[in-house]
Amino acid sequence: MAMKSKEYYAEIESVYKKPEDYELAGKGNAYVRIDAEAKVTGKAVYTDDVDLPGMYYCKLVHSPYAHANIVSIDFSEALKVPGVKGVLTGQDFPEGHNLGNPEAFKELADKEPLCRKKVRMVGDEVAAVCAISEEIATEAAALVKVEYEPLPPVLDPFESMAPDAPAIHYPDSSNLSIFTVMKAGDTEKVFAEADYTDRHYYQTQEMVHAAIEPHGAVAKYENGEWTVWTTTQGAYVSRYWIAWGLGVPESQVRVIKPMVGGGFGGKLDVFAHELCPCKFAQMTGHPVKCILKRDEVFLCTRTRHPISFEIESAFTKEGKLLAKRCQHILDGGAYGGSGIAANTLSLICATFPYKVENIDMTARRPYTNHPASGAMRGYSACQVHFAHEIHMDEVANDLHIDPLQLRRQNGITPYYTGPTGLEFTSCQFDEALVKCAEAIDWEHRDKYPIGSGEAIGLSGSGFMSGTGFPVLVTPHYCSSSTIVRLNREGYAVVFSGANDIGQGCDTVMTMIVAEELGLRMDEVKLVQSDTTTTPWDAGSFGSRVTFLGGNACRRAVGDAKLKLLSHWAEEWGCKPSDITMKDHRVFIKGDAEKNISYNEACFGYEEKNFGRCVAGVGSFAHEGDKDIYVKNVGNYATAYSFSASAAKVKVDMETGAVKLQDFVFGHDCGRPLNLRAVEGQIEGSVLLGYGFTCYEECVYNKEGKHMNPSFRDYRFPTALDMPHIKTIICSEVDPEGPMGAKEAGEGSTAPVGSAIGNAINYATGLTLRELPITPEKLWRALKEHEKTGKTCFGAEDLPEKFAAMPPLPQRD
Repeated sequence: MAMKSKEYYAEIESVYKKPEDYELAGKGNAYVRIDAEAKVTGKAVYTDDVDLPGMYYCKLVHSPYAHANIVSIDFSEALKVPGVKGVLTGQDFPEGHNLGNPEAFKELADKEPLCRKKVRMVGDEVAAVCAISEEIATEAAALVKVEYEPLPPVLDPFESMAPDAPAIHYPDSSNLSIFTVMKAGDTEKVFAEADYTDRHYYQTQEMVHAAIEPHGAVAKYENGEWTVWTTTQGAYVSRYWIAWGLGVPESQVRVIKPMVGGGFGGKLDVFAHELCPCKFAQMTGHPVKCILKRDEVFLCTRTRHPISFEIESAFTKEGKLLAKRCQHILDGGAYGGSGIAANTLSLICATFPYKVENIDMTARRPYTNHPASGAMRGYSACQVHFAHEIHMDEVANDLHIDPLQLRRQNGITPYYTGPTGLEFTSCQFDEALVKCAEAIDWEHRDKYPIGSGEAIGLSGSGFMSGTGFPVLVTPHYCSSSTIVRLNREGYAVVFSGANDIGQGCDTVMTMIVAEELGLRMDEVKLVQSDTTTTPWDAGSFGSRVTFLGGNACRRAVGDAKLKLLSHWAEEWGCKPSDITMKDHRVFIKGDAEKNISYNEACFGYEEKNFGRCVAGVGSFAHEGDKDIYVKNVGNYATAYSFSASAAKVKVDMETGAVKLQDFVFGHDCGRPLNLRAVEGQIEGSVLLGYGFTCYEECVYNKEGKHMNPSFRDYRFPTALDMPHIKTIICSEVDPEGPMGAKEAGEGSTAPVGSAIGNAINYATGLTLRELPITPEKLWRALKEHEKTGKTCFGAEDLPEKFAAMPPLPQRD
């Protein structure tokens, strides 16, 4: 039987510092972020700050049509502009080398670097221009004449699946980019015998990531190799797809991730603005920069999937969840990429945080001519938990059961195994629910009568703590690797491929090494996210970095530490685990003669080992079923986090305006390695969830044109709209996490929207099943309720649409 990685690293664990000796991990505000000074002083280098001698600039030409054939492209006027150095079309890239995201699903890669014959969304890139200045490149790009043959746009995902719908990519495919089925138990029998069954419909909207930093890249070509600085969430994945798009080996491409000004999932994919500078750099011999404008980020990067839901549930009259059936329809937009995984993830998220043994779930992701949907913080969990948690309150009210009690009665408990094979470890879901309820004064919620304009609501959720899927095909399914080198001059160097995109993982890696070696944080130097100098890491997505990267980092420092302490154990006649590293000293407690400095310890090791430095290597892999995306059965992650949230809202019953007054968040994140960072993540999640629920929405006209692609017209909450937030850490050390930690980045977004939505429903006496709940929508619902007595609003066209769907295709 093959050895598991935990067995391989077991000896290293013998020299790990004991939790009772931690001085940094989980100790509140014991340290600050290592990038804080650079950021607050403006010295941090982002992609647009990369300024190389002789820089040229690239601008892209975008399609004004949502669906059209390309007839011709005329550069004659553009080439007359002084300072223009080159032009590109799709013909300049190798045919068939389309861009995607998972290597294992390479056959699903569907985005050409530049469109050759057809455009599938407004904003599709059809050509590029290179010039000596950004202004000249912009002028020339505007002079490129592209002749199109418009085709009918398909903007509704249900219409897209119709037999007579125009084919967006592949004929006879029902325009499906992917579909997923999950089944367990006997749902037919359970529904037939259950005391209570229901069926409801819900709808969430399309929104954007709205990261402050726009997408961009700088490329240079020297000695047959490209070096690319880019706004990426995964340097190694970017390298793979850039090399593939150029038609060259990965060994000829080096990707460096500078500081990233927010990603939230929107910078996982590879785009034309990365490939075109590479081509131009090779053509001209000059470095080339391409930074997108804000409207380009809206139009031609990625968005959050709008999802339509049909949810059926079966309960006993006492409130036990027996079975769930659901259908999810994800509007995939024009392309796949990182959006492919969201389809399966939407069903995984629907199987917890509640125990349910019988499920029948399907998810379909049809193409449409909207901008491509992809990964966004929560990776479908926000949409899924909005729908399923609003539904949970509807069930509670129908059964006359306290919504808190219904959740507690059905909540997942430690070491439960789900119906499709999810293996839960630590779980503080019940504690999170109870503490949130106490903090929001749930016991006295009746002081806000239903329909009074004020109310409280609560919600629960669960999330994967480190998706095990490494995106690329890797040895042993490895997701992350780290190298740690100890220096006799008194410091350590960490070589980490982990991609910090603002969440602070660089600080966590530094802290782990400092903690284990007994050094100060400033005595640990970090080399990060460079495919030539740092080892493999899959990137920042799926709340995986602290968990997977942190485990790899701890194993690397443990490997180095074991080598060092084994040497001194032999010298001192003891076991490695008898030796302590603390305050820059290496010693045996109570033995004054066996007490040396860190510098002396490293020097002594090198003296004995012919000058070789002390270095350790660590990696981490989720050793689950590699085929989970195909079989849809198995354990998706090594651990899972759980959250609960509670909201207090006040609704102006005359105008429909919603004020979020108080918010309580309880998060089960294991041991919080950096409490300040966890609290910051949660506060950011509340802002994102508030925007998701009440503000943000991408609006299109009937031709598929984006009507609000700017921060002026796309509304989202600011600091002035934020409520008072109380954060409650429900920490139980997880046996699989680094120093007991679990995730705190994406799972914390999942229950926010439904807590606010439930509170609004109680405040108004209505049931609102569609997002966003804007003042106008709410005002119209209140007025219609006054006139007709109607109480349920939103997603009202979905029953007919779901009933008219064609059957799922048969798998080969």
